[in-house]
Amino acid sequence: MQLQSKNHLRRRGATLTIQGSRKLNQAKAQLEIEQNFKRYTLEDLSEKTGITPNTLSKVFNGSVGVDKRTLECCFNAFNMTLLKNDYFYLEPHQDSLAKIGSMSAAEACGCIEPVCDSRNNVSQTHKMERFPKGRQSRTQDNLYLRSPNPPGGQIPLDSVFYIDRPILESLCYEAIQQPGASINIRAPKQMGKTSLMASILAYSETLGDRTVSVNLQLANDEILQNLDRFLKWFCARVSKQLDLPNALVQPAVGIANFWDNSLGSKSNATDYFEDVILVNLDHAASPRKNRPLVIAIDELNQLFAYPDIAREFLLLLRTWSEQTKKGDADINPWHKLRLVMVHSTEILMPSSINPSLLNTGVVIELPEFTSAQVQDLAYRCEQEITASQTQRLIALLGGHPYRLDLAFYYLQQQTITLEELLINSAIAAAIYADHLEQQWWNLQRYPNLLPSFTEIVSQSSPVDCEVEQASQLHKLGLVHLHGIKASLACELFRPFFCDRLPQINSYGC
Repeated sequence: MQLQSKNHLRRRGATLTIQGSRKLNQAKAQLEIEQNFKRYTLEDLSEKTGITPNTLSKVFNGSVGVDKRTLECCFNAFNMTLLKNDYFYLEPHQDSLAKIGSMSAAEACGCIEPVCDSRNNVSQTHKMERFPKGRQSRTQDNLYLRSPNPPGGQIPLDSVFYIDRPILESLCYEAIQQPGASINIRAPKQMGKTSLMASILAYSETLGDRTVSVNLQLANDEILQNLDRFLKWFCARVSKQLDLPNALVQPAVGIANFWDNSLGSKSNATDYFEDVILVNLDHAASPRKNRPLVIAIDELNQLFAYPDIAREFLLLLRTWSEQTKKGDADINPWHKLRLVMVHSTEILMPSSINPSLLNTGVVIELPEFTSAQVQDLAYRCEQEITASQTQRLIALLGGHPYRLDLAFYYLQQQTITLEELLINSAIAAAIYADHLEQQWWNLQRYPNLLPSFTEIVSQSSPVDCEVEQASQLHKLGLVHLHGIKASLACELFRPFFCDRLPQINSYGC
C-alpha cells in the first residue's frame, strides 16, 4: 500500500517547537523573578489558564500532543501570541508514541523501527527544529528516552523526566552572556549539577558561542598532582574539543613546544590561551565573529585531594576572569572567555584553600526539589499522588532528585506501591541500599563529625549544632539547617544510621 501524502495525514495534536518551549519557559521564569522568585507551580498555572495540571505538564514537557487552543491559552496567560514557528502538529504515528513507554523494549523497538524507516517521516524530522549539540528535540528519533530507565548519571535535557529549574537557569543564562562570567555550581552528588551545566552549554550554543566541557575525572592522579602536567593536560583537552589544528592539539608537537619552562606553568597556560585558543575561535565557518568561549569544568572537587594544585588553578581561573576588565573588547581576547565550574560538596574543600576562590561570580547551590516539583515529576511518570502523599514522600526521601527518581522508577515498574514505600522501612532500605552505603562511606572520611551527627540522628526535632560542623554535614547532604539548629535530611537515613553509628545507643535511638 502506498504511503499517504503528508498533507492527507490526520493531525492528532500540537506540541511546542524548541523555540516555542523556550519562549514559554522564559516568560514563566521572568514572571517568577518579578514576583520575588515565587515559583509558578502547575496548580498556579491551572488557576490562571483554566487548564488542568496534567494537560499543562504535557505542554511544558512536550510528551503528548494537545489542542492548539491549549497552547494559545498558555501563551495568552503570559501576554504572548502563539506564532506559527512556535508549534508543530504531530502526525498519527507520533500521537501513539506516548504509549511506547509502557511496552517492553522489544515491543517498543518494533513500533519505532518502521517510523524511522519511512522516508516521509525522515523528511518531517529534518524539518523540525533541533537542539544544539548535546541536546536533541523531542521527536520520534529519541522518544525511547521516555521509557523508564534505572536512574543514575545525567538526565538528558530532552528527556521527559528532566525537571527544569527555571529561576536558576534564567540566572545562569543571563550571567553566561557577560564577559569574564564565572558560574559556580555546587551541591551533593546526584542533585542535577551536571544537567544544569549541560543546560547552560546548550543555551550558549543557541547564541553561537563555542563550548567546551572538561571533566576532571578524566585526568589521572599523576596529572592532577603536578601543576605543570595538569595545565598542559587542561590546554590539550580544550584545544581538542575546539577542533583546533592538529599541531596545536597534540601536546608533544604543539603545547610542548609552546611551553617555556623559564616562565612557569601558569604563565605558559595563560599565553597559550591568549595566543592560540582565544584567537582561533573563529577558524570554523560562522556568521558570528569574536565568538565567546564557554568552558565548563566538571568534578572540580577531584583537585581537592591536591590542595596546592587546586589553589594555584583556582587563582589562575580568577586571573583569567579579571583579564576581561583590561582594554577594549575588540582587542582584548579575554573578553570572549566565560567559565562554569561544578563541584560536589561531599568532598570538603581543604582549609588551606581560600573559600573566596569558589565564591566569585554567580554561586548556585542547588536546592532539593519542592513539593510542586515532586508533583510535576509524578505527573511525568504517570503516577497519581495526593498532596498528603507528596509531603510524606518528601519526609521520607527529602527533595533529593536521585532518591525521588529511583522511587518513581520502581513505582512505574509496579514492583511496589507508594503506600508500601512510605510505611515499610525494609522495602526502602532494600531499594536505597547502595545509596545509603555511599552516605556512610562519605561520613566516615570525617570522623570529627560523628558525635554531632549521632545526636542529630537520635532526635526527631532540630538540635543545636556547632556552626562549622553543621555546615559540613549540610554539604555532605546529611542534614537540613534551621538557623543554628540542624535536622536529619530525610527519615530514610534514621534507621540506617541507627545501626551504623557506634555512639547511637547512648542517645536512646
